[in-house]
Amino acid sequence: MLFDCLGQVDISFNLFYYKIMQKLLSRVESTNRKYGLFNNGDRILVALSGGPDSVALFHLLYFLAPKYDLTLAAAHVDHRLRRFSDRDCKFCRMLCRAHGIKFHSKKVDVAVLAKRMHVGIEQAGRQARYNYFSKLSDKYGYTKIATGHTTDDAVETFLLNLARGADMGGLGGIHHKRENVIRPILGISKTEILNFLKEFGISYMVDESNIEDTYNRNIIRNKLIPVLKKIIPGALKNISKASEKIREGFDIIDDIVDKLYQRYVLEESNTKIVLDLRKIKKYNEGLINWIFLRAYSRLTGDYSRPESEKIERAVNLKRRGSFIQFKGEILVSNHAGKLILGRPHGRFRRINIIIGETIRLGKTGLMIKAEKSNEVNLLEIKNNKDESRAYFDFDKVGGLAVRCLKKGDRFRPLGMKGSKKVVDYLNEKGLPRIFKSSIPIVISDGEIVWIAGFGIADNYKVTGQTRNVLKLELLYGP
Repeated sequence: MLFDCLGQVDISFNLFYYKIMQKLLSRVESTNRKYGLFNNGDRILVALSGGPDSVALFHLLYFLAPKYDLTLAAAHVDHRLRRFSDRDCKFCRMLCRAHGIKFHSKKVDVAVLAKRMHVGIEQAGRQARYNYFSKLSDKYGYTKIATGHTTDDAVETFLLNLARGADMGGLGGIHHKRENVIRPILGISKTEILNFLKEFGISYMVDESNIEDTYNRNIIRNKLIPVLKKIIPGALKNISKASEKIREGFDIIDDIVDKLYQRYVLEESNTKIVLDLRKIKKYNEGLINWIFLRAYSRLTGDYSRPESEKIERAVNLKRRGSFIQFKGEILVSNHAGKLILGRPHGRFRRINIIIGETIRLGKTGLMIKAEKSNEVNLLEIKNNKDESRAYFDFDKVGGLAVRCLKKGDRFRPLGMKGSKKVVDYLNEKGLPRIFKSSIPIVISDGEIVWIAGFGIADNYKVTGQTRNVLKLELLYGP
């Protein structure tokens, strides 16, 4: 046998084994042609857990790499949920070393992350993985992220979402391709994967937690699906096909929703999205819910769908200032005919701003970047529409600091002669009460210069006499 315990193979026999593997390889290639998963010359990052699915994906792409001129790398995330989870990482590292593939790894305490995010373990783990894969892609120029989801995963997701009362988007299940994330073996069953690995003597790691009925997905996998297979032998294949048909119908609706979202979104940033609720209300309830979901997924970066009942409550909020909290600390409120989805930052202590540096505002995820320039481009400054970026006359400001809103705060808004209470100013901007206390307030020698993300003070604006410009940016990051 040419394969050792890690699946290492004598490269001179690639053609021989390619022919033996042709059945599965041809299905991956067929899936690629249908969904446009990868192109010649792509740099693919394989999500490698060490389990059978990801190991099979690794080997299939390894054998296809020469034909499509693919550059492969692999990434492993240790969730620190199991006592010996470090063994999975070591296995993955050895597998990549045996095949000459670049390997990345990271440890994340998912239990702590879930608690901080107020979400379940599975969702926190998923978000940690994809955040890490995304950062690696940006840093190393990987064009695609390949995950080892199989037909069984698609069926489990369908049944979970069906039990939760999901709409077409949820019942459409797992996509073969979403942005730069691809799933080349989604049309292949777990049984076929295991048979493939057994036939070629390829080792993999076993996650013992998968056989425990701790999570809902495990219960469906270990209890419900075996019963369905017994009742209808082709159940998995049939459910997978049904889910795909639903997804095809949803994709048509999704295009319509995207156009409507672009038409009715009033404001969008990393921490807040505002929809024109009055105009959206003229559509039927189904479309309204989907427009909300589009905003929710863009804000959270997560395509998991909240409960339908909660979505309906959110889009039907009546009382001004009332709100509903979703997972991940997302608050939804109705204010003056606007539906506002936002992530309150939390309060932070006063911090001095240093020119030329980027400071973090406690644990809020917010940062402020300060830069000085002697080039004054009045046209660029005048046409700036990005409220997270502001320009000031550098020579008018003194020592800069940033703090949270205080009772009685006043400032002179741009274009006004007199001052105004900050609270009243934010009311006019349509900001719900629950978000106000955490808004960053930039001050100069005790006087408000900028309500970050909302407006600057008139007495610090750039004019024709300005010689040096101060640029402040409100950023959001991990």
